[in-house]
Amino acid sequence: APPTGGMHVKTGNTTLLVSFGEMACFYVEGEYVKLLTISGKSYFLDQSLNRLEEKLPATLFFRLNRQCILHRQAISGFKRIENGKLEVQLQNPGNLPLELTISRTKAVAFKAWFLPE
Repeated sequence: APPTGGMHVKTGNTTLLVSFGEMACFYVEGEYVKLLTISGKSYFLDQSLNRLEEKLPATLFFRLNRQCILHRQAISGFKRIENGKLEVQLQNPGNLPLELTISRTKAVAFKAWFLPE
């Protein structure tokens, strides 16, 4: 069973609980980290990607690069690009303002995570 739980996010005076299952990705935008949900809502967070990476279940989330952590369910697949790097294909590509590339050094770990034996 997937890990249950989630994270608190603040929006104005309100604190919401966003479940792991609702999350699509976390990404750096300027000075902030944003959480994007599957339904297209986004929230600013006051934590770094490094802190988030420690708290998120590794079965569900993968740190692609310095700017982005993706949820498994947001990913439809990947393709190989130059120099052994990978480019991640998204279920809902319109939502994300980033190029989702994975370095050659992380490509092996990503494939093992995305395509478990």
